[in-house]
Order: sequence, then structure tokens, then C-alpha cells
Amino acid sequence: MNKQPVSYLQTDSRWAKISYSAKGESTNIGASGCGPTSAAMLLATLTGKSITPKDTCAWSLDHGFKACNQGTYYTYFVPQFAAYGLTCKRLNTTNLYGNPNSDIHEQAIKLLKAGWYLIACMGKGNWTSSGHFVVVWWADGVFYINDPASQKTERLRGDAYTFRSQVKYYFAIDARAYNGQAEQEEKMTQDKFNEMMDTYLEQLAAQEPGDWSKEDREWAEKLGLVQGDDNGKKAYKTPLTKEQAVVLLHRFQDLK
Repeated sequence: MNKQPVSYLQTDSRWAKISYSAKGESTNIGASGCGPTSAAMLLATLTGKSITPKDTCAWSLDHGFKACNQGTYYTYFVPQFAAYGLTCKRLNTTNLYGNPNSDIHEQAIKLLKAGWYLIACMGKGNWTSSGHFVVVWWADGVFYINDPASQKTERLRGDAYTFRSQVKYYFAIDARAYNGQAEQEEKMTQDKFNEMMDTYLEQLAAQEPGDWSKEDREWAEKLGLVQGDDNGKKAYKTPLTKEQAVVLLHRFQDLK
């Protein structure tokens, strides 16, 4: 489960008319800043700092990530999050548009459930007429959307199949520590693992062998290939160690 992230609109009057123009064009955050605005939502959420679309758009321009007469280059997100010490990875390089059954969608959902956030690049349809970035998060078994250009219900709680049909690319941001998932994973220590394995082996050894091996067991015991342990038990359900294997082979050689 994700905590609800900060929500920004690129059309907010505080920054909508600020220039977001590459060389050779004239545009602003309100018209073209969906990518950096989506990044700003998650950066503000994960750092606790007052990071706004004004800041992220300026960073994008300074580092050459604004495409002339288009939006923001896909290569923007990984270095933008890295600048704040956060991990972002692009999940696919092949366009998923019109492919709702791709395994990439399942990978994206799995990451959401594990505490990551997503930024999705949407294609033509419910969210855009060309291309548009939105934030995706997960809570109570449902995916939610922070759309930097809209507050319409159909764009914040879009139909899952429609969404999967119209998404083009996914970018995943590691927020497990923020969402409490990393802490749970770190509880598995070596000592804890050893304890769990010892318990498993004890339970395994306590199980009775199956009827299908009865004749073979009686044969091996009669020849002395298998003997009881210190407690007079023959644990057939425990793994065979190298030490036990060489003893078994030696006994078999003596019999021959």
C-alpha cells in the first residue's frame, strides 16, 4: 500500500505561465510541464521538501531534457530522481500502447504493491490527445492516479483496462522506505533465516515416510546401510548431507 502522494497541477496559477521552452519554441509549464510536474509530486512526497513544478521544470531545462515543440524527454526521470538520491527505473523501452495484456503491466502492479510509485506516459485516449505523464499509486487494492492536468474523476480513477490499453511507458520510483515496505523486508536476518530453517528441518524429520518406500527401507535397514541415530530413530525426511552420503557408500562397499 502507498501513502497518498502530494498532488500538483501544472495549470496552477503559481507556475502555469512560467516558461518551459527549449531553444526554438515558446511554451510554459501549464501547457507542456506534465513530466516535471509528475516528478515534483513524488519528489516533494519522498523528500519532505517544498519541491514544486517550477523547480523541476527549471532543472529539466538546465539539463537539456525539454524536447523542442514536444514535451519532456523520457530520459529525464532517472537523473532527476537521482539528483535527490532516489532510485527511478524505466520499466520498458517498447511502446505498450494498445497492448493491455503485456507482462509489463503485471510487473508495474507488483511494484506498486511492494511500495513503489509509478509515473506513466499515456498515449492518445482518455488522458491525452497525444502524450501525457501521470503519477500512479496504490491503496486498498485499487490504483489511483494523480493527473497533473485534470481533477476529473474519470482521469483519477480510470478504468483499469482502458488505462492499460493507453499507457505507453512506465517509470518506477523506489518509495519502499517511505511506504514502510523496506522496513518489513529488512527484518529477515541471517539468524532469523537459520531459525526458520531449523524449524522446517525438525518438522520434516518428524514426518512418517510413505508406504511406497517401505520395502526399500526394510532392505536397507536389514543390511545395515541405514542405522538409527542417538535416539534410536531413523529420520527419512531429512536432507542427506555429504557426511552421511560417504558413510552410506562406505557401508555399501563393505557389503560387496
